[in-house]
Amino acid sequence: MERRPRILGSFVQGTLEAIDRRDPDLGRRVRERLRPETLEAITGASRIALVPVELDAEVTECLFELAGPESAREILRRNLADTLTSPLFRSFLSMALRLRGRRPGRLLDWCSRVWNQIYRDAGDMRFAALGDREGRIEISGLPPILTRDPRYVDGIAATVSAVFDILEMDGAAELKALDPAAGRAIISVVWDPGD
Repeated sequence: MERRPRILGSFVQGTLEAIDRRDPDLGRRVRERLRPETLEAITGASRIALVPVELDAEVTECLFELAGPESAREILRRNLADTLTSPLFRSFLSMALRLRGRRPGRLLDWCSRVWNQIYRDAGDMRFAALGDREGRIEISGLPPILTRDPRYVDGIAATVSAVFDILEMDGAAELKALDPAAGRAIISVVWDPGD
């Protein structure tokens, strides 16, 4: 029996909240664009429930369409930074910083753990360092619902950039390749440790 891809309900709710914080009018327009059953499923979910990833895909596609790519990426980046510093993830983040230090490459080694806390049955994420200032994230086994629109995976790349907000350093993650048929994406990550 094939498992249905799911995502942490609080993460999808957090995206809507992040949109509202950035631009309440945009938040209203995104909600109006969502199918009523999507909005009901998101708002009615427990913060610790796992919900179908289709809900997040619909929110992300609406966000990119209404806000444009640059604003959408910034909102998604901010959402992950807020999620990782929320009570639900704060102890996980503290442990990661204590064990891995404040170096992006070492912290990004934990991206698969974060992915597995947010997603279920939606693929695997792995990081490979390519030096002291860059690396590559590969996501494999992505379900078709997440690869049908490249903006969703572009949004994933934007969320990875939240690591640099948490570490208070310059850095970015960018979608470099997407193979929808194989369910595979490559995200390039670069940073300036400021030393």
